[in-house]
Amino acid sequence: MARKPLPETTVTNVLLSSRRRCAICYGLKRDTSIKLGQIAHLDKNNSNNSESNLAFLCLEHHDLFDSSSSQSKGLSVSEVKKFRGELYEAIGRSFSIQVHFGEVTVPNKDPYAGHYVRLGKNEDSAEIELTPIPSNIEGLPRYAVTGEALFGAERFSGPNMGEIEFVSVLEDEELYFSETLSKDLSAPHTIRLQFFEGILKVEDENYFGKYGMGVHFGGVYRRT
Repeated sequence: MARKPLPETTVTNVLLSSRRRCAICYGLKRDTSIKLGQIAHLDKNNSNNSESNLAFLCLEHHDLFDSSSSQSKGLSVSEVKKFRGELYEAIGRSFSIQVHFGEVTVPNKDPYAGHYVRLGKNEDSAEIELTPIPSNIEGLPRYAVTGEALFGAERFSGPNMGEIEFVSVLEDEELYFSETLSKDLSAPHTIRLQFFEGILKVEDENYFGKYGMGVHFGGVYRRT
């Protein structure tokens, strides 16, 4: 019997609920990093596409879960469902009250710090975190900028992924970073973050060779 494809709305719901965090990684190690992964059928019945039977798992845990046998004490369906519930609860807290898995990331007095999510299609998603750090320039705040971006979420092998990590001083409502990726490139890679009344606009230029194929951080973001 041919495998019944997952409805697009179901895929979207699972990916949004998990924010691409692996349920098993979170359940076993409280690992909250974004993963390359796939949606697993917990009862191993590919025709049962109920959301209660689905969980986003990293590639390693998906393979381990699918290949577990009765001769080894693998993870049970009930365990993974419990892990998934704990993950969804933590994500709900994080994205609703500006708490990042138990730690405050957005001080009330700081209008820029916090977690930002790019608006647009789910298969081309990106998230950026701004963390205030001590500045060596009086009157100009400084931030550590970290983030992850994905491209091609619907691919069978999982999406390509890229990361950013730099420190920049906020000047004229803008954070800026530049680096030379290769001597063969005529222009450096640059990324510019601009703030407009609660909206974050990101311009990411000359990024070929910086991230995975098709991955970029350009776009419009909202703070969660």
